[in-house]
Amino acid sequence: MYLKVVVVSFVVLLLGALIGFLAFPMLFQELVKRSVNLKPGSETRQMWEKLPFPMIFKLYVFNVSNPQEIEAGGKPRLQEVGPLVFEEWKDKFDVLDIEEENAISFKMRNTFILRPDLGLSGDQLITMPHPLLQFMAIGTLGQAQELQAAVAMGLELIFQPRSAFITATLMQLFFDGIDVNCAHEEPAAQAICQQFHAGAVPGAVPVNATHFKFSLMGAGNHTNAGSFKVARSRSKGATVGRVLQFNGADQLQVWTETFNGSSCNKLRGTDGTIFAPFMRPQQGLWSYSPQLCRSLSPKWLGKTSYNELPAQSYELSLGASRLEPDWSCYCTSYPDDCPADGTMDLVRCSGLPMVASLPHFYQAQPELVTQVEGLWPSKDKHASTLIFEQLSGTVLSVFNRLQFSLKVSSVPQVAVMSQLRNLTMPLFWIEESLQLDKTITAVLHKKIFSVLSANNLFRWLAIGLGSLGCALGGLFLHLRRGDAKRVGASEEQ
Repeated sequence: MYLKVVVVSFVVLLLGALIGFLAFPMLFQELVKRSVNLKPGSETRQMWEKLPFPMIFKLYVFNVSNPQEIEAGGKPRLQEVGPLVFEEWKDKFDVLDIEEENAISFKMRNTFILRPDLGLSGDQLITMPHPLLQFMAIGTLGQAQELQAAVAMGLELIFQPRSAFITATLMQLFFDGIDVNCAHEEPAAQAICQQFHAGAVPGAVPVNATHFKFSLMGAGNHTNAGSFKVARSRSKGATVGRVLQFNGADQLQVWTETFNGSSCNKLRGTDGTIFAPFMRPQQGLWSYSPQLCRSLSPKWLGKTSYNELPAQSYELSLGASRLEPDWSCYCTSYPDDCPADGTMDLVRCSGLPMVASLPHFYQAQPELVTQVEGLWPSKDKHASTLIFEQLSGTVLSVFNRLQFSLKVSSVPQVAVMSQLRNLTMPLFWIEESLQLDKTITAVLHKKIFSVLSANNLFRWLAIGLGSLGCALGGLFLHLRRGDAKRVGASEEQ
């Protein structure tokens, strides 16, 4: 009898260990991976096509308080104004399943809805570098003198600038638009206006045959933000959501290939709205950013918790191209001509003399902060962070922060720009944020962690009962055999 108890207990112990530590985790992982896919009708697909809740989009602008001093060669004094707050709704349209490739193509769309109850009204007046004037004038530097002179004449005719700066409301500058008059017959003006008519000026929208509206963000509101093709589910060489093509190409044609084989043109990761489950920290959380023409992965900081869920903490860094051979293709000439540490030169990406960084040049070269007055980098306010639940591939919290600055240069042919200092002047920074509330994380806990807790209870209960049964059965078996020996010895005497 006791031998049977030992045998049965050992079987229970063995099953508890095998099922609890091996079979169930493998089965659970496989089931989760299969359930997270973008095939028609899946729960993930519905959430992925149209996020059922908005992100919060905040805009902070640097108001220039001394424009005349700057035009005379002085140091810029900046004052941060904001936030201007929007709901940002993300959805996909023109969605097409490609069965033979187990892929899906779509166009990305971001829709911004102003929320003046959460921030500024947008009617506040802001003074900042005139975007069109300075973009176009600085863009001619390095070109033939004749071209620079012609562009300068065209800009004078179109904008009639009395300053290198413009004062307008927040909404005019960023969404509603400032007026551009192309009703000029002079060849120099017509040469510039042809770019507007051809749709070659980002942010410009036609009003009629001769007039346009230009804004920094309005043209991208509720419009096509890029065409993607991504993997629908796990397959050979791809994980769910991995970007296979962007705008019809399987890699970019933006950055220069380098001698060491590094490729900044490679598309890595997802579109940022989905991640595969069971991603290990060493794999990175790669996603492709069209506005930067670059794939990025935040740095893993360690374990954390969010609404009682175990999670992983990440923080984004733009790094230092001059110190990273794999990023040398972001340099004009490696290692002598690279973007400042913590920044990214966007001229090849957007065609504009712009620089991306974290807000207030957080984690960037200190000289950038001291070139202007009014910057106060802070980890709490300006770090770009993400909290990720790796078993389900769920982003629990994200603060995506990015600053855009102008690479200011003096332009001798444009009088109001002839004495400007060469520096990197912050224009504005944005924050996209999302934090899942306890209602959603409770559902995630029930689907994932309650099942894991049940398995944890089963395996330790089975191991505990099996171990106890083996110990007690062995003990009683030992005692019974001892009694039998003593009885046998008594009978012999």
